[in-house]
Amino acid sequence: MLWSDKPSPHMTPEDMFRLAKDVERAVADKDCLGAVVLHGTDVLAETAYMCDLAVDTHKPVVLTGSMRYYSESGYDGLRNLINAIRTVLLPLPPGTGAALLMTDRIFRAREAVKVNSLNVDAFESREAGIIGYVAGEEVILAGCPLTVEPNRKFLAERLETRVPLITSYTGMGPEAVDQAREAGAKGLVIEGFGAGNVPPEVVPALERCMADDIPVVLATRCIEAESGPSTAIPAAARTSRPRAWSCPGAWAAPRRASG
Repeated sequence: MLWSDKPSPHMTPEDMFRLAKDVERAVADKDCLGAVVLHGTDVLAETAYMCDLAVDTHKPVVLTGSMRYYSESGYDGLRNLINAIRTVLLPLPPGTGAALLMTDRIFRAREAVKVNSLNVDAFESREAGIIGYVAGEEVILAGCPLTVEPNRKFLAERLETRVPLITSYTGMGPEAVDQAREAGAKGLVIEGFGAGNVPPEVVPALERCMADDIPVVLATRCIEAESGPSTAIPAAARTSRPRAWSCPGAWAAPRRASG
């Protein structure tokens, strides 16, 4: 079915959530074996992650797209579509959650991220690896989830969209955080250094947010591991880290935390 012809970079978190809920309703049909979603690749990983969070089903949901236009030599869209359908019919093991298929490789939606803007082989899952791949005309599972239970789902009827993502930079002051708070932000995601550290001038602004009951999530810009307590810094000297939540997960955690 045609859901939308909106270009990928035009998708908003509300669009992604609405799509996820429409997929959930579609796969609830007892005769439906699963769902394949065709999506532009710019924010394909973000939409796949939203489906993993919001689609409450044991049935497979696979998202795919193409890196080349249909008029270009080596168009990859048709092969990706066929392989996504094969993956749904395999099917994927219960507990896998939503998956993303590109270039003959299958990733869990929670770990997939786009790493190349032009190459056909544009997606990776650096720490978790792939869960399957296509060999010729056959889909082969390479790794299974540790549990048959699906990931925790985001069981909500709506999203809070006023949650800006602010990237830390050296010499950063409090202005961006204060502006977001004064503009009515309902939450804040900070892409910090290392394990989630920020420049010391930013800390008071984040404390002001939390004093106003605005949740603050600290993520990391690092491509491996995740944000968390910095054990190398004594607690008494840890002035560059405010009291806030850490964002679990590795690559692309900041963008997903804000979504």
